[in-house]
Amino acid sequence: MFDTTNIAYLVCLFILPGLMLLVRPTRHDKTAQPPQLPETIPFLSNGWLFMTDKRRFLSRARQAFKTSPVVKYRLGPLNVHLITGADQVSTIFRSSFTSEPWVLRIIQNSAGLGGHDLEKFKADESGGALQPRHGMQIPKEKRVWYGMHHVYDDSLLTAQSAEAFARDFQSKFWEYLSRFPVGESAEIKLLDFLRESITTAATQAVIGKQVLDINPGFVDAFWQYEKHVEKLAFGLPGWFNKPAIQARERFRKMLTKWFESIKNNIDYETVASEEADQSPLFASRVSRNLAHWTNSFNFSSDNVGAIYALFLFGLHANTVPVSCWLMMELINDPELFRAVQEELAGVCSAGAAGPKINVQKLMMLPLMQSIYTEVLRLHVDVLITRTATEPVTVAGYHLPKGTILQAPTEIAHLDEELWGTPGHPASEFWAKRHTKEVEVVDEAGVNRRQLQYSMAGRTGSFFPYVSPLGGGFSICAGRNFAKHEVFLAIAVMITSFEIESFRWVNLDGSPTDRKARNDTGYANTVAAPPDRDMKITWRRVL
Repeated sequence: MFDTTNIAYLVCLFILPGLMLLVRPTRHDKTAQPPQLPETIPFLSNGWLFMTDKRRFLSRARQAFKTSPVVKYRLGPLNVHLITGADQVSTIFRSSFTSEPWVLRIIQNSAGLGGHDLEKFKADESGGALQPRHGMQIPKEKRVWYGMHHVYDDSLLTAQSAEAFARDFQSKFWEYLSRFPVGESAEIKLLDFLRESITTAATQAVIGKQVLDINPGFVDAFWQYEKHVEKLAFGLPGWFNKPAIQARERFRKMLTKWFESIKNNIDYETVASEEADQSPLFASRVSRNLAHWTNSFNFSSDNVGAIYALFLFGLHANTVPVSCWLMMELINDPELFRAVQEELAGVCSAGAAGPKINVQKLMMLPLMQSIYTEVLRLHVDVLITRTATEPVTVAGYHLPKGTILQAPTEIAHLDEELWGTPGHPASEFWAKRHTKEVEVVDEAGVNRRQLQYSMAGRTGSFFPYVSPLGGGFSICAGRNFAKHEVFLAIAVMITSFEIESFRWVNLDGSPTDRKARNDTGYANTVAAPPDRDMKITWRRVL
C-alpha cells in the first residue's frame, strides 16, 4: 500500500506531465523512431511502474527487446530510450555521450549541494575529460567537472592507493572483529553486523576516526540516507519528499560538522603537494584530494559535506551488500565454504594482530574471483544513463542531440544464452560459472589440473562497475577499492571464525520460511541488499 506522500509524489512526477502531453497537439515526424514500450495508460503506466516496481518494469522491457534493441518510454516529462545488446550499450560509452546531466541531478538532489557551488557545475560545459569539449580553451584549474573526475581517477585507480586502503581497512576491520573473545560462541545477524562493522572500518580508512567520534549514530545515519538516494535524485519539493530530505540533511550535516572541526588545521599548500597515500587529517589520498579540489573552487563547508556524503555513498552502498551476499552463499553451502577455506589457506596465516594476508595473491584466487563476479552479476543492477551531446545513430535509429539513453544491466546479466549452463541457469548462483580447468606443470615437473578464473568472452555484456558517482565516464574509479574491501572482509572472517549454525530470518529477526532474495526496492540503483537476514552462531578461532 502507498502512503499519501508516495501517491502525491507519483502524481507530481508522472500524472501532471502526462496530462500535459495528452492535451499537446500531436506533431507528425516522418523519421523512423524506435517503438514505444507498451503501456496501459499512455504516458503514465511505464513511469509509474518504473518508480513502484522496477522488476515488473524490466520484465516489460525484456519482452519489448525481443523485437527491437531500442524502445522508448516516458519517465515523467522525460522521453527515455532503453537499449540492450553489446553493440548498442558500447555506443553510449563514446565521447558523443555524457553522464553529466544525471550526475548533476545526483549532486544537487541526492547530495544536497546548492547555491553558487551548484552554479559552477551548471556553467562548466567543458566536460570531465582531459581535453575540453567542443575545442573549448579553458585551463584545467577552471574546470570543475574535470577536477572532480581527476580526483577520483588519481586517487582510486592506482595499485598503490588500493593497497594502502587495503592495509588500513584490514587493520580497522580486525579491530572491530577482535571484540569477540577467542573460543567463545556469539550470535549475530549477518547483514546488520556487516553494515555496522564494514561501514565503520572503511569510513575510518578513508576519512578517519574523528568523523565517527564526534557524530554518535553516524553509521545508522548513513544507512537511513542510503535508502533514499535514488528517490532524492528526481528533485521533488520537500513537502513531497520530507523523510528522504531529512535523512540526507542529517547525514550531510554530520560530514559538515567533521569538516568544520578540521578545516582550521588544513594547510592547502601542503595538501596540494603531499604524495603519501595516508594523511593525518584525511586518512587517505582520495579524502585529501577531495578537500583540495573543493577548496580550489571555494566550496562552502555545507557543500563540502554534501560532496563527502556522496563519496561515502559510493564507497559503502555496494561493498556491504556484496560482502553480505558472498558470505551468505558460502555459509549456505558448507562444501563451497570449505573449498574457499582451502583456497584462502594458501594466502593467509595466523598473525599476532589478526590474519596475515598476501593481498596481491588474495586478489588473484580463481574461486574467490568467480564467486565475486557471480555475486556482482546477480545482485548489482544499474541503469546506465547517458545523454547524447550530438546527433547519434543507435541500432539504425537516428536520434537527436539531447536524447537520453538507458541500458539496464540486469537484462544483460541474466541473458540465458550468454550465461546459462546445463544444470546452472543464468538466474541462479553458481560458484564456478567463471572458471575453467587448465593443465599446468608444477615445480616438480608433474602435470596437473588447475582452476583458472575466466570470463570467456563475456566481458562485453558484464557491467558491474558502471557508476555515475565515481570519476570515470564508463567505469567506476572505485572498483579496485571495492574489490580489495570485499575480498579482505571475507578472508578475515573465514580464517578467524568457525560457523556453528545458521538460519534465515526476516529483517526484524522473526522467523522466515525462505532464503534471501534481492530487495526489489533497490532494483537498478546500486547492489541490491538481501530482503532477508541470516542469523549465525560463530566462534572466533584466531
